[in-house]
Amino acid sequence: MRRTLWKWHGYFGLAAALPLFLIALTGSLLVFKAEIDGLLMPEVVQAAAPERLPLNQLVRQAQGALGDHEILGWQPAEAPGQADRIYVAKMGTYDWQKAFIDPSNGQLLSPPVSTIHYLTDWLLEFHYTFLAGPVGIAVGALVSLLFLALGVTGVILHRHFWKTFFTLRWGKSLRLFLSDLHKMLGISGAPIFLVLGFTGAWWNIDHLLHEALEPDHSEFKLTHRYYRSDLDFDAMLSEARQALPGFEATYIRFPDKSFPGIHLFGHQVQASSLRSLYGSIASFDDQSGQRTGLLDVTEAGVIYQFEDTFKPLHYGTFGGLVTRVLWCIVGFFPCLMALSGYLMWRKRVKR
Repeated sequence: MRRTLWKWHGYFGLAAALPLFLIALTGSLLVFKAEIDGLLMPEVVQAAAPERLPLNQLVRQAQGALGDHEILGWQPAEAPGQADRIYVAKMGTYDWQKAFIDPSNGQLLSPPVSTIHYLTDWLLEFHYTFLAGPVGIAVGALVSLLFLALGVTGVILHRHFWKTFFTLRWGKSLRLFLSDLHKMLGISGAPIFLVLGFTGAWWNIDHLLHEALEPDHSEFKLTHRYYRSDLDFDAMLSEARQALPGFEATYIRFPDKSFPGIHLFGHQVQASSLRSLYGSIASFDDQSGQRTGLLDVTEAGVIYQFEDTFKPLHYGTFGGLVTRVLWCIVGFFPCLMALSGYLMWRKRVKR
């Protein structure tokens, strides 16, 4: 039984090695996506001042500056002094693009560009799709499942790990050293690996199911503005805060043919650190501005609340900087394990 498990562990590792190396490398970098953006393009992601203009004024100024582009989504800055992100599409298309706006003065900091124009956005897309659309998402789901299988089989094979956990046989053969290193990295990172593998597989499979059920996006080409131009967005924010005390909007979805209504996604500031920033939703009519729905994540179903923990768990944000650094380091372990596993396999084949 143990020999069979070793064999399957090896097969899983060989099948997943290269894509897992790429996923782990990009994921480790993306833990600090915001910080990397700040270093690479401060003129785009940093605001002139920490103060914010009213949302109504920002939307009006953005509408005037965007020309024939329509706003589809608005992501307020996570911290004072940062730029807001706007997601738009050109009239007559449904190709989402991205722009940055300074919330302190309403000036566009960048023209609309592809959602993978900037380096970290490209890395994010590569991380879960390999830039190959649905096929890449399917590959990512399979690799995540293999990663889970590797984690489970590895824990079973080394269930008595504490006996030799701190042993690195430096003076012996390279194969023994690699074996010790592989085991040490695998056991120390196993809990995080299982979390990353499970959440990654869930997201990719869920995305594939949505892709299969969604109609052709060409049906959603923008033909006009789908919301009344003089809507009071600040009143919507105020009403959402009254309905959900402590509510902070982190993403505003504007309407189009596929998604009617104005939807404020956010969280309550006093919520658990294992809640995502987008779990609660206040919905409004896109013509009258009247509230049409309210979802408090704390009163949602079990599955919804379960899924809501995925982002803080996958990105390691639930414990602040400490867990982000830990996720960044441990998230890189699969790169080293893929290399050590491959080298051990090569040496075994040559014998």
